[in-house]
Amino acid sequence: MVGISSEANNKSEKGALATIDRHMSRIEDVVTLFAAGTIFVLMFFVVAEVLGRKLFNHPIPGAIDWVEVYMAIFAFLPAAYAQRLGVHVRMELVISKMRGRFLWASECFAVIIGVIYCLIIIDKSWEHFLRAYLDGDSTIDVQLQTWPGKLVVPFALVLLCIRLAIQVCGYARLFLDPAKAPVAVPVILDAAAHARAEIEEVMGKEARERGNRPDSGKQA
Repeated sequence: MVGISSEANNKSEKGALATIDRHMSRIEDVVTLFAAGTIFVLMFFVVAEVLGRKLFNHPIPGAIDWVEVYMAIFAFLPAAYAQRLGVHVRMELVISKMRGRFLWASECFAVIIGVIYCLIIIDKSWEHFLRAYLDGDSTIDVQLQTWPGKLVVPFALVLLCIRLAIQVCGYARLFLDPAKAPVAVPVILDAAAHARAEIEEVMGKEARERGNRPDSGKQA
């Protein structure tokens, strides 16, 4: 089973939940783009370190420390984005057989557990960050401060917790009225249905691009 976002429904919905979801989605997109940019920068950083060590016998001091501290950016920041799209690894052997209110109630219950877990981890990770900040915790090699990387964890978990809370409201809404279109929750599709949705999305984008061209109405 594969998850796909219900963003198409969100654009047509005008309720408070859809509005909150759209604003939160923009924040998640920006944060995830920043995480992707960090991967890009670290790739060049590691390549430069390897080339410096192999070709010039002059590696970048503390390269491992830099990667170790800042890899938390791309390890944790995209968590809320992935939750929105429903692409986290999860077992659906039982839940894929459910329908209607029973399905939405099960999803809602699972997400509520996730919210509780996130709240606990946020508190502990914040304490971990404060301890590193106040004690001046640093890496062994180049004495790089570790608190920026440790601050990323509670920040990312706060975003994830907000996303989970939005999904709780979305599942509760569907539980109360299963006939409504899903909003702010990922729609679970099988692999074939997901492939069809992606094809339709790509074809739709190509059609819109052709329609927006200045010479689209002219015939050769």
